[in-house]
Amino acid sequence: MPIKFRRLRRGLWLFIILLTLSPLTSPALAQINLPANDGLEYYHRLLQVSGIAGDHSSFTLRPVTPDSKISARHPWQANIYYDQPPLNFMPVDLGELNFYEPVWFQSYNTRLPRGTNDGAVWQGRGYNTAISAGFKTTYGPLHIQFRPQIGMAQNSEFDLGPYDPPMISASSQDYRGEASEFAYRDFRGSIDYVQRYGDETYSWADLGHSSVELRYYGFRIAYSNTPIWSGPAVHTSLHFGYSAPGFQHLYLGTYRPQKTPIGAFEWAYIFGGTHKSDYFDIDGEFPRRQSVNSLIVSYSPRFLNGLTLGAVRTFFHPFPSSFSEYRGQASKLFEAVVRAGLRSEDNPSGYDPDNQLASGFIRWILPEAGLEIYGEYGRNDHNVDFRDFRLQPNHHRAYSLGMIKTLVLPKNRFLGLNLEINQLEAMRTTITRGNNHLGGWYTHTQQVLGFTNRGQIMGTGYGPGMNMQMLKADLYDPAGRISIKLARIAYHNSRVDQYFRFIEEVNPADVEHSEVRNFEFLAGAEATAFLKYGIELTASLEQSFIFNHHNIRGNDITNTRLELILRKQIRGWKR
Repeated sequence: MPIKFRRLRRGLWLFIILLTLSPLTSPALAQINLPANDGLEYYHRLLQVSGIAGDHSSFTLRPVTPDSKISARHPWQANIYYDQPPLNFMPVDLGELNFYEPVWFQSYNTRLPRGTNDGAVWQGRGYNTAISAGFKTTYGPLHIQFRPQIGMAQNSEFDLGPYDPPMISASSQDYRGEASEFAYRDFRGSIDYVQRYGDETYSWADLGHSSVELRYYGFRIAYSNTPIWSGPAVHTSLHFGYSAPGFQHLYLGTYRPQKTPIGAFEWAYIFGGTHKSDYFDIDGEFPRRQSVNSLIVSYSPRFLNGLTLGAVRTFFHPFPSSFSEYRGQASKLFEAVVRAGLRSEDNPSGYDPDNQLASGFIRWILPEAGLEIYGEYGRNDHNVDFRDFRLQPNHHRAYSLGMIKTLVLPKNRFLGLNLEINQLEAMRTTITRGNNHLGGWYTHTQQVLGFTNRGQIMGTGYGPGMNMQMLKADLYDPAGRISIKLARIAYHNSRVDQYFRFIEEVNPADVEHSEVRNFEFLAGAEATAFLKYGIELTASLEQSFIFNHHNIRGNDITNTRLELILRKQIRGWKR
């Protein structure tokens, strides 16, 4: 690595550490963690947008630990215990021991697997269920959280499509083999996105939201399995999200905003390994783990209240076998984004056998207007040099745009409206650059497993290269919540553009590209009710209308998904 990049890397680390240990950082308040894939996280975000909650969390690095109490009146103040310290089941001189409320998840899909932002849960066709519980113990700065999850999916049979399983080819790992019959049929075998987990009832166990960590003045170092969400989006993340099991990782960074004279910072360095599923390749010889090195940074300037700017950069490699190999992988986070200098007589294309995802995001809240706007723009590849960047700045790009509007209503109610647009379809620049494969967001030639863990995509539950428009409305009152949503989802249009010759073969008559595009209209309703005896019940109904399933004209089907989540609230236990 050139000397200037070494100095830049060391300078960045020093800057981050100084920010973290800044004397302007306030001491810890009584804390409530807003758990991943829990409705309370979105509720608190709406409270912040409406000006009810005054904390400075950016909601671009989640799960979130709010940095202040809620003093204003809000709909769920009688049911969600923000200000009450949890009960301690251990003598004071031995630290603290608290328990998590038990949660029972159930769902049923009539025709196809459906479900998103549900962590380790896989919602197959038929009945699905999961149970989670656990405890947290603390002693000074040491926090140990054990909150596993176990579940089962009926995993009933459904049509996997008329296409043959693809061949998996990874030149960087010297592997070539055939994909499993349950693998995603993308004609290339470039993502471990499982269609069905075998042909029998599928049972699983996961560490869930478990971690061992040290906390000090907002700084956190942890070995964790908890899912992470990066960026401001609500439904689909360009990087890390809640739609896959958490992966075991080292986390070095903050757990709440760090205040400095120029503004507040949140950041995290993450190193870990995602796992291959058991349903990707037939012979099971493809390497089971890939390494993830990621740096997430967000900044909220002091001079412009409500604004957050940030970036995420993630590299994927085969899991390192030594510390020196790991160090070489991690150092790439601090290399130039544009790969100047890679072209040579031996490498005229500037080819490099790694893959990065990089994105920048913005979030701006205006509490006086009850308004939030947000966006994220990402790239799933490098430009070779600055000339290449000028010629094709949108190569393999994706973006998300969204807004939230809150309205405070009489009788201690408020309404949250959310519109989000995700555009993840691959650009045709991939073909013009000589790769002859369009692919999709979350996939890459040199990252054969894709941005997945154990067969599920981390950032979305709707597949690689999708486009989605989602409208959601939530009405909160002291008794609970009523929610409705409408969405249109287009599934992997780039697959039609590139592999149309295979799609033509399985269609019964001559078709045009536009006639076989696979898309879905989704309508859903959900309600949360606080019942007697501390019972919190969330029930939802989603109806999907799917057109041209498997890119076959007229192959239209419907799926109904029912969901029921039962939580036993126990006063003094952690949520």
